[in-house]
Amino acid sequence: MRKITLLISLFLFFSTWISVEAQTGTFYSTDNVLSNSLINSIYQDSRNYIWIATEDGLNKFDGVRFTIYHTRNNDKASLKNNYVRSLFEDSRGRFWVGCN
Repeated sequence: MRKITLLISLFLFFSTWISVEAQTGTFYSTDNVLSNSLINSIYQDSRNYIWIATEDGLNKFDGVRFTIYHTRNNDKASLKNNYVRSLFEDSRGRFWVGCN
């Protein structure tokens, strides 16, 4: 009986030292990182990037920072329009972006 009481006492004593931490969240807005608050689509690709289609560009989140893509004049590799509607990745890993 004494051993059980001692074990319970030790367990209670050491369990108070264990710290419990909750997850914290981060709020992303147009004030600091997003190109627009009107979001049409969110997609996570096979490389774990988060893509956010907005009405003013395409936003890519790599887990640390955002990269914003906009249309650029005379650049065929840029977005055709800043109003991004849909996002898709096909079976070959090609990423498709649908604009207005």
